[in-house]
Amino acid sequence: MKQTWLGSLSNIVLSVAIIAIPSGQLWAQSPACQQIRAACRTAGFVQGGEIGERLVLDCFNPIALGEMPKRQATKPLPQIDPQVVSACKDQLSGKSGGASAQPQAPVADASTLVASADGKTVHDTRLGVTWLADANLPAIETFGGPGINKSGSMDYATAVRWVAAMNAASYLGHNNWQLPTAPGTDKTCEMTGRNGEPFGYNCSASALGSLYYVSLGLKEPDSAVPAYTGPAGPFQNFQAYLYWSKSPALDPKQGFVSFSFASGFQGANVFRNYLYVLPMFKGKKDGMSQTSDAQWMSDATGSLLYDPADNITWLADANLAATHTFDVTGINRDGSMDHETALRWVAAMNASDGGKGYLGRTDWDLPETGPPDSTCSMKGVTGFGCTGSALGALFYKQLSLKPGESVIPSSQSKAGSFVNVQPYLYWACSGDSAASPCKSQGPADGFEWNFSLGNGFQGTNLVGNNLFVMVYFPDGSR
Repeated sequence: MKQTWLGSLSNIVLSVAIIAIPSGQLWAQSPACQQIRAACRTAGFVQGGEIGERLVLDCFNPIALGEMPKRQATKPLPQIDPQVVSACKDQLSGKSGGASAQPQAPVADASTLVASADGKTVHDTRLGVTWLADANLPAIETFGGPGINKSGSMDYATAVRWVAAMNAASYLGHNNWQLPTAPGTDKTCEMTGRNGEPFGYNCSASALGSLYYVSLGLKEPDSAVPAYTGPAGPFQNFQAYLYWSKSPALDPKQGFVSFSFASGFQGANVFRNYLYVLPMFKGKKDGMSQTSDAQWMSDATGSLLYDPADNITWLADANLAATHTFDVTGINRDGSMDHETALRWVAAMNASDGGKGYLGRTDWDLPETGPPDSTCSMKGVTGFGCTGSALGALFYKQLSLKPGESVIPSSQSKAGSFVNVQPYLYWACSGDSAASPCKSQGPADGFEWNFSLGNGFQGTNLVGNNLFVMVYFPDGSR
């Protein structure tokens, strides 16, 4: 699954350093708040900077809001007149009033969602649209169209055709269903792409962003549904999401190669996105024996899985970080983390147990990708079918999955009045408002909008990637 900077050739979530605005808050542009921002900038904090040097999260928020980041700032905070701080706080809370008062970000309000009597639709009073309650209808209803994966995911062209077929069938008596829209300008987003396109966390002006942040009241990096804790082949706790590799992207600006276990798509992510981690080491541990599956060997505890074909031993728990942090900060409750945290976490694994290492190993590492891979469906190390990478070989060879398939069954979880919600990326289209029809032109050539119900990130994706689809129709339309 590939989410990228607009206009970039990277895959999966590509943005530069992502800065998250706290939920329910916006930077106010009052003189007091601007003075704090200016002081932070003078002190060396940078908008879009590295962790510890970020203008908003590491300087402005601690001063103006009292919200401290997970890791301490690397620079001393500037000293600000208490009266200036108080004035800025009043501005942010809406107490200052007057012509200079800035509009406040909406707060979580589930009352904006009204389910129909039959539970099939959900009216969104804030957006003026009615959502289909089934957030993965394509998994059971294709309307006779090809190209839809068993999980319900599909590429963008297929999504457009599926919605058209849905309208041709007058599904639930309506013929104006559409993909959710995302505007080209969104002041709630902290970051913008190279062409000024908004992306990142806290983007609540888009339809899916409004649903996630406002109506459902979720916060980055929360998933709309619980993490998976069941089996996946010989593994446990695999997440149908993106996993980090150790390998840098071919273009260093694109961060690090990552792999989707929701679809088999290999791409790249900048370090400040939240992905999962599956550690491994090369070779096998002494005393491992053959399992009932000839492709695998295991240790006596079942904690390790050795793949003789690639000479790699994997950790059998594909989301160990959710239960074992090894005292590393920056790991989210669901086990996801940014790339820098992933590196620290693996290092802590190796240093654990008094230096003996986790499960007696001190050579745990993130999987690597290798050189450009001719097995990939796209250029370099991007696309489906990438069996040259360790994660790709695991997905396609050892787990015998195909492009577009997921390592675990599709979610049947609920979120509010919605059912079958997938903790992954959903397609969106360009539109000035939620009630506007989808524009034929995407945010960039070959890209379209998407939004993650897995962690609240809004970005763009190559139209050939496989994402999920949920739809609505505007008020007053048929």
